[in-house]
Amino acid sequence: MSLFGAVRTAARSTPAIGRIGHANFFAITSSSNNIVNNPTPQTTSIRSKHSATQVKRLFKNNPARLRILKKQEGGAPTADKSSSSTPERVYPEIFQPTFLSNGWSAPPPPEVEIPEYPFRITRTAGKPNNAVGFLPVYRDVRVHGTKRTTLIRNVQGDIPTFLSELRAVLNLSTGKKGILTSASTGKHGGGEAGRGVNAQNPIRIRTGGAIEVNGDRAKEIKKWLAGLGF
Repeated sequence: MSLFGAVRTAARSTPAIGRIGHANFFAITSSSNNIVNNPTPQTTSIRSKHSATQVKRLFKNNPARLRILKKQEGGAPTADKSSSSTPERVYPEIFQPTFLSNGWSAPPPPEVEIPEYPFRITRTAGKPNNAVGFLPVYRDVRVHGTKRTTLIRNVQGDIPTFLSELRAVLNLSTGKKGILTSASTGKHGGGEAGRGVNAQNPIRIRTGGAIEVNGDRAKEIKKWLAGLGF
């Protein structure tokens, strides 16, 4: 009996699990016979362990590899001190405000001279008897209470100067991607401003002009704005 007949007879009398093993053996044997009978070389493609995306993430864009390439190109990377350091305050407080339990504070008395600022904040309007409104600073809580930010509305004038003073008061940097806006684009083309602020990017300008700050900083911002005379 030939080898092929012996394998076929054994496969018929063997359970399903055993048949798989014999089938593999037959495939290997027939492949070996083909190599002997046909000496033409055969190329075998071996699939990589990682996909193209994984290879790019693990090796091509690996932070350690990027640092090595940076050193090879022009020395060790240096931190940008102009963007990471916080600026100094230019406009000091002109009086000490007093706040009520609801967050309202009275504007400075008439005898206090308010300087001309390049920016201005308009208080909320529509109060009964033309009463003085609140400073437009609000807390925003999202993601089931785990995401807390602070919104500043009704900001007019020189916005870059306002942001510089805000960073000086809150001791904030511009962030890894700078001040986020609605025109900021992410790695995959998406709007970075739509992703919200975080510890790495603490400030963004929302569509409509509202300024968002990472964290609950409402008390600090209200005290600063009221101290400037707004």
